[in-house]
Amino acid sequence: MHPEAFQLFGRAAPVIVIWLMGFVALTVVALIRRALAGRTDVYRDSLVGGELPGILLVLMHSAAFGYALWLGDWLAVLLFAWWGPGFLVVAGLVLAKRPVDWKRIAVFTSVACKLLYVALVAAFFVHGVLLPIYAYSLWIVHDQVRLTWLQHNADRTRRLVEDKWLPRVGYPAFLALPIFVEDLPLRVPCLVAGAIVGGLWVVGLVRVVRRGEFHRRPESYTENLRDIIYLRSQVGEQDAAS
Repeated sequence: MHPEAFQLFGRAAPVIVIWLMGFVALTVVALIRRALAGRTDVYRDSLVGGELPGILLVLMHSAAFGYALWLGDWLAVLLFAWWGPGFLVVAGLVLAKRPVDWKRIAVFTSVACKLLYVALVAAFFVHGVLLPIYAYSLWIVHDQVRLTWLQHNADRTRRLVEDKWLPRVGYPAFLALPIFVEDLPLRVPCLVAGAIVGGLWVVGLVRVVRRGEFHRRPESYTENLRDIIYLRSQVGEQDAAS
């Protein structure tokens, strides 16, 4: 693979991280307001609220996909296609009121999501572009914070226990990149944001476990594009049907 597409992503990463930090701040404010009001009800998420924090990541995957295509770097094209133009196609179908039946492609989407995350992280490491890896973690763990605190749902942490896919540990682990990489862009803000998001994730997870809700699955479709039927649940449904 040529480094150019990954370096392009790296140059845009500070803007993406600042964008994500803005949503972290909004979440903190929302949690403080709910705490002051004594609210513990489940908040029904929306497509905009759930997916907007990651939109710049999606658009940057699409831009890197286009650049890799122009460079003729077909391996990079494949790596950036899934969360770039692939995500935009699915979003278009959902917005057009033509939701995807994830059950038909549950195994494929589950395996592809897992392997592509590992491949992308490895590629960024190889090319020495580390801030996008931090951006992935900030995006994913912030999303988990919103789920544990607002929807009483352990989501990815629960799936780690179910499917034993250990690379998922990288989501919170890579929030620590600013501690070890001294020349990381936005290092100090990244340290602060990572500590806030990581701390909220741990405390929220403890609350979910204490409430006996760690293994509780979402009660209904939340209108987010991440409402995929994942491998373990699909296999369980097939076993039950048989």
